[in-house]
Amino acid sequence: MKNAYAFITALLVTAPAASFAQDWTGPYAGIQAGTATIDVDNLEVEGDGPSLGLFAGYNMQQGNVVYGGEFDYDATEYDIADGVAEVDSTARLKARVGVPVGLGLAYGTAGIVWATSPELGDDNGYLYGIGYDMPVADNILIGAEVLGHEFDDYNDSGADVGVTTVKARVSFSF
Repeated sequence: MKNAYAFITALLVTAPAASFAQDWTGPYAGIQAGTATIDVDNLEVEGDGPSLGLFAGYNMQQGNVVYGGEFDYDATEYDIADGVAEVDSTARLKARVGVPVGLGLAYGTAGIVWATSPELGDDNGYLYGIGYDMPVADNILIGAEVLGHEFDDYNDSGADVGVTTVKARVSFSF
């Protein structure tokens, strides 16, 4: 995961100065694909797996500050403890605050997450993270996002679960 943070930091630092003004206000929607690493603290159990999902949100820009909200849903194949349990899906409701950097938008995010598992049941937790979106054509953005998820006492099991996701995103602004 340190490599993902290093990659996004390098992207932000090396991004060239913007050659045009980008208005970030408005709705957007897109697709995302990523991977996750899972750590169950109390049980010393690990897991990982891919995800594929959809997201939609709305941004408002006031000066150099962009803020908004986003909902996303991922179908996941997170495998925990070598197949003992699986996470089938996650859904997130996030607040985002960012600033234009280079050609794109660097942002921080925080919110709530729901996870579903046939073996472990369903539970909610909280999330935090960083991301970067950059326009590549009129109304088309590419981006990357790294999120940390925390589930304290997952489904009253006594297990504290931490999940880190890294995602590539493509979105369309309207």
